[in-house]
Amino acid sequence: MKWWPVGENCHVAPDDTDDYARRTRAIDRLGILLGPRVRRDVDLATYTTYKVGGPASLFVTAHSIDDLHAVSNALREHKVPVLVIGRGSNLLVADEGFDGLVLQLGDFAEEIVWPKRPAPSRVMAGGAVPLPVLARQCASHSLTGFEWGVGVPGSVGGAVRMNAGGHGSDIASSIESAKIFHLGKGIIANVAARDLGLRFRGSDLQSYHVVLSATFALSWGDQSASESEMSDIVRWRREHQPGGQNAGSVFVNPEPGGGSAGAIIDRIGLRGLRIGTAEVSSKHANFIQCDEGGSAADVADLMAEVRERVKGELGIDLRSEVRLVGFDDEIAADAGAQTAGNVETTLGTTRSLTALDKVFGPLVTDDTLGSATIAPPLPGDAVAELRELFADTGAIARPADATPSDEAPTDATPGDSPTPSDSPTPSGDTPVADVVDISSVTSRGATVGDSTPSPIVIDDSDHLLPHERPEGSATLTLDPTSPFSDASTAVPGAGGLADVISDRRLGRRAWWKRIARVRISPLIGFAALIGSVSLVLVVLASPIFAVRDIEVSGATYTDPLLLDKVRDSLRGASVFTADLDGAQRRLEGDPWVERARLSWYLPDRVVIEIDERTPVAWFVGVDNRARVLDFTGRVLDVLDGQPTQFVKIEGVGPNLPAGTVTTPVYQAAAQVAIALPPDTLKRLKHVTVNGPESLGFVLKTGTVVNLGAPVDIRNKLTIVQTVLTRQDPEFIVGIDVSGGQPIINNG
Repeated sequence: MKWWPVGENCHVAPDDTDDYARRTRAIDRLGILLGPRVRRDVDLATYTTYKVGGPASLFVTAHSIDDLHAVSNALREHKVPVLVIGRGSNLLVADEGFDGLVLQLGDFAEEIVWPKRPAPSRVMAGGAVPLPVLARQCASHSLTGFEWGVGVPGSVGGAVRMNAGGHGSDIASSIESAKIFHLGKGIIANVAARDLGLRFRGSDLQSYHVVLSATFALSWGDQSASESEMSDIVRWRREHQPGGQNAGSVFVNPEPGGGSAGAIIDRIGLRGLRIGTAEVSSKHANFIQCDEGGSAADVADLMAEVRERVKGELGIDLRSEVRLVGFDDEIAADAGAQTAGNVETTLGTTRSLTALDKVFGPLVTDDTLGSATIAPPLPGDAVAELRELFADTGAIARPADATPSDEAPTDATPGDSPTPSDSPTPSGDTPVADVVDISSVTSRGATVGDSTPSPIVIDDSDHLLPHERPEGSATLTLDPTSPFSDASTAVPGAGGLADVISDRRLGRRAWWKRIARVRISPLIGFAALIGSVSLVLVVLASPIFAVRDIEVSGATYTDPLLLDKVRDSLRGASVFTADLDGAQRRLEGDPWVERARLSWYLPDRVVIEIDERTPVAWFVGVDNRARVLDFTGRVLDVLDGQPTQFVKIEGVGPNLPAGTVTTPVYQAAAQVAIALPPDTLKRLKHVTVNGPESLGFVLKTGTVVNLGAPVDIRNKLTIVQTVLTRQDPEFIVGIDVSGGQPIINNG
């Protein structure tokens, strides 16, 4: 068992029987291993369509395969629950959050590879690509067979994991293979569709499988026909399914012929049934809506209530396709759902191997080492020497012809020591000295007459504390070979070691040492300890030092709900024990917050100082929502409107959630937005991105500036500024500095 220091000269062994403490230590160490890749205490509500739930202890956005390998290596060191999320359209996160690692794929998994006629109509889409985006772009490339995806608000990876579907089709109808990263082994494999274990709203994919991409076999078709079909799907969903905060259909339809889950719930009249902040939709009985700022516990309770009533009145056992995160297994079982991110499924269980497991090979959970076999066999003398070198103490193995030194012949003269020639040497190149047993030497010396050296007596009674003094005096028997073992030196006064040394100064102690000799009654000491602890507890629990005044400064864009939660967690706690570090980590999990500082002041005040990141630009993603960036390219917020107070980056960019860092070309675009001189910035219309190697900007005069690849931006802007100061921009049509030298087009 390992021991961990908790104070100076004080070590306490952690309680390994406490699952919560053990998991907390593992999560902390995993976070240290992942370093800057990880964020702590990230609110998961913004990553799900239910918009409720607490924070994740650790959150990693993988921007490359290297990030996935780093997570895999760290998980092999510290085993914690893992949850891989896409767009969160089938997740319900507990209000308490998720004690584990949440992994999300970044922009590297948003690539789509399109075929060109007359090549086979095969499409490869990254695991982070939203299904509606893939469906619409398939139609624009005249590919048919994926129109149903326009109505499923999930990602490709999540859709493969649960075999998502709708409107008469699903993933299994077109998928050919999937590229999967195995977190437990750190390897990638292309898995055929037949080995994925796809079934109705399920598959054999576990928490340690990450879908990097999937390949779909579609058909060449007519673009207008596909777009018309998708319009019908969208219109039907708007007419028959509610919007707002929900995760789509809650319960899986029973076996064929059993009717839909929504119709079954309707039969017992549960539309409008409400528990707390959750309600069965009045528009579709298989949808459960959650109020804004609602509770995940209310949603889970309502799921369990609907399932219990249906089973009690109709005898039908409904199964939920919503995955519960951070809930107890009992609560999930009552709701008919599966729990996501369990540590058991993270590392594999004792379940029978599936075809998917056989692709990667089973996880080895036994860390013990097998016995080693040495081949060819060693020679006999080498084995004998190894046995002698590694034998237990006091049991040294010797050749049969060697006589142990402690078994002296009975006719040997006591006190005689053998000469080197008398001592047999074991076979081998390394001689081993005889073992001398001091007790046998002493016993043999005791049989000699007056010539036997007398025991040496040391009087140390003056140097011992009263409770340390033994009944008799200590004795020391010297080795017979010692020059001081001669009888002549054993006589007191002869100047040898046998003389008794008496120095009263050794017994003198300084006054502070004499205080230590005073014995205190254990009862008094225990009472003093109890009194001290009680005094400390009284001070800590005193309402005088309870946090009542919380001041916040510097918060403009910071999530107000997060600030309220932090205030609530601190209010009422003692200023001495309030978890300021935890509150700091939660605040810094907000994408807007660059740094948070918390300080306490007696008797009851806590000050929160927030340094926010500065927004400089924004662009529109393929989902038609705006992404606000700071100068580093970090996405600070995702908005439905257009934040005109910042510089616009023209062009459709990737769908990135808040907190992630966009591609290099958008990072450079954000830097252009703040690098231009004030007079040029006033004339700036927008920055343009037309591809990963095409960056530029347009002035209000209509002048188009082409910067090219997002490299050497400072020098390119210097050249452009020089041209603009020498010529009137009204007469410049374009400036091209992509090659390093300016090419000016004056029309």
